[in-house]
Amino acid sequence: MELPRNSVWGLKGSDLAEDGLYRILEIMLDVTSIILFPLNTKSVTTRPFAVSIEAFTENVKSRNASKAGFNLPSFLLVAEENIAKEHITRRDKNYSLIEGIISDRGFIFDYATKKRVSHLAKHAKKVGVDRKALSRLLMQYWRYGQDKMALLPAYNNSGGFGTDKKPTDKPLGSPKQPRTVAVERSVKFIVTDIDKNKFRKALKKYYLKQTGLTLSKTYKNMLIDSYADEVRLANAYGKPPVVPTLKQFSYWSKKIFSKDEFIKSRTSENDHLRNKRGLLGSVIQDSYLPGAHFEIDATVADVHIVSELGSQYVLGRPIIYIVVDRASRMIVGMHVSLFHASWRAARQALSNCFMPKSRYCEEFGIDIDDSEWPCSHIPKELVCDNGEMIGLQPKKALNPMTKLSFTPPYRPDCKGVVEKRFDILNKEVIHEFLGTTRGANVIRGSRDPRKDAIYTLKEVTVQIIKAVLEHNKSIFADLAFSSPLLVESDLSPNPINYWKIHLARHKHELQAALPQDVISRLLPPAQVSMTRNGIHFNGLYYSNKEIEERNLASIARSSGQWKLEARIDENTTNHIYVKLDKNKSFELCYLSPRSRMFKDKSMYESEFIQDWLDSKKELTPISVTSIDDHQNRHHVTKNAKKRSYNAEKITFSEKTKNVRQRREDELQATTNILQPKIQSNKNIDITPSENRSDKIVSLPVGRKRRTKGESS
Repeated sequence: MELPRNSVWGLKGSDLAEDGLYRILEIMLDVTSIILFPLNTKSVTTRPFAVSIEAFTENVKSRNASKAGFNLPSFLLVAEENIAKEHITRRDKNYSLIEGIISDRGFIFDYATKKRVSHLAKHAKKVGVDRKALSRLLMQYWRYGQDKMALLPAYNNSGGFGTDKKPTDKPLGSPKQPRTVAVERSVKFIVTDIDKNKFRKALKKYYLKQTGLTLSKTYKNMLIDSYADEVRLANAYGKPPVVPTLKQFSYWSKKIFSKDEFIKSRTSENDHLRNKRGLLGSVIQDSYLPGAHFEIDATVADVHIVSELGSQYVLGRPIIYIVVDRASRMIVGMHVSLFHASWRAARQALSNCFMPKSRYCEEFGIDIDDSEWPCSHIPKELVCDNGEMIGLQPKKALNPMTKLSFTPPYRPDCKGVVEKRFDILNKEVIHEFLGTTRGANVIRGSRDPRKDAIYTLKEVTVQIIKAVLEHNKSIFADLAFSSPLLVESDLSPNPINYWKIHLARHKHELQAALPQDVISRLLPPAQVSMTRNGIHFNGLYYSNKEIEERNLASIARSSGQWKLEARIDENTTNHIYVKLDKNKSFELCYLSPRSRMFKDKSMYESEFIQDWLDSKKELTPISVTSIDDHQNRHHVTKNAKKRSYNAEKITFSEKTKNVRQRREDELQATTNILQPKIQSNKNIDITPSENRSDKIVSLPVGRKRRTKGESS
């Protein structure tokens, strides 16, 4: 059994000594004894004692004695270079006083076993100190580990540090000192326990609340509540009142309540958890693997945009959706739209997250390989707000794919990774745009940012995509401490390297996404019509090879149009996904040439045109001219009816008789055309080729039909 010198042992239920901690000072094999020194005693003249090695060993075997630990005071745990010179001098002097006897084994055994030890008195006389002072130094040396550092002076508790002073008739602390002799300061107030209770009540009543007053205002209210009589009396005598000062009130408020109590009482629980709690954890404490947690959130972009079809029309500020992998900090999906934060916009961001990015970037004129943005996977868990994602539609669409995890209300810190990405995008890109609001920090009287808006939704989206690609290649120091794979492979600690190396080593929690499944589940559904001009949606027309081969437009022209189910990618008008047959998957249909004005634009532009057209119709639902014309027609009709009523009554046959002749008479009467006089055929020689219209040709008369009842 190992019994090292200077080790600490705990005795419990032993017959050797009382329960407590003991230090082994010496092991004396010649007398088979162990010298123990008690550590729990508070006496300054405690002596060590001796026990037999055999008895101590038996106690260890019977578990009445076991190894233990003893914490040294903080003033001894200091590096040599941080100790004050006067303390080192005092330590070395104390050590020199006992240095001659601490190495004397005979003295230690006699001191532990005999009541009187003459050697101690002789040594005290030799070094010129009192015997009791020497005994106290020995006890301090043995108690704190038999080392020179044990003799450092314990000045850390000087003056009763950490203990409240009992008030007396004499004020504590330095007295009030006037700056000049001409002014006499008031008597210093002595704070008693009664005053401390008044302080406590005032602090609870006025200060320790979410909407609490300031400390100075609390002090004034405390004087009104508790010291009003003293103030009135002093005012009557014309002398300063004997009341606590603001400095005393501030000092004792920190003594009565801890800083933590001040922080928790003056803020709400949510604000404390979000902005004031200690950040001892890490976002990757649950898992450092890519795909374990994706975070999704939306924010209003700090920039105003204009329409592509008319730059004079300001469309407001777009909404940015971001999806981030918590472990790698990789931005795995995004969506920029004019819709407010809703499931309609969130599903677009998720579909972008789960599908390859090369086609998405191509729609905005950015050519990349899938390896430059290698994110087309479904996570194990999706962390989202307790808002647009909590409905039945998101659960039906996403639960078969991944698990939804909702953060508590008003706790954006629970998804701090995606919140930080918004801050990065604002600083790197958005706040440099013309028309930016710079986080809504608008100074009164400054220029309205809407006046400077010049960028379209597509242009803003292009710049954000480029910023995302740059972000995924940026170095983040935290990633170097998240996983050893980056260091082992000598890769820069950026999101794309973190993502790729973990996927290459098969250390991830991602699953592949089927494009058709993502299209059918996540893209917004819509009803489209098969018409003679192609598939019609929102004023636009689409077609593809299968529609042309099957002559579906011709059938719609002859038999009438019909409805089809579709999925809309609101990022572009260039294509939509249509299910041409009930039992088939969605087919890609491209924009028709008749809708070429909307090529390479977003779906929001077509909706803008619809709104613009509706606004024009609402502006002039009927023209003023049409109103005047309608009233004039009504007046003419009324006059005509009146004239017809007053006309001579004739039969219908007389009214319709000789219409041609009446037309000629009407022309001669209402026009200035000179009509040639018609002469007889005898006097005018007309060739057969001239004036054929003036000849009268007699046609053969048919046999008169007999009516029923006539005789033959």
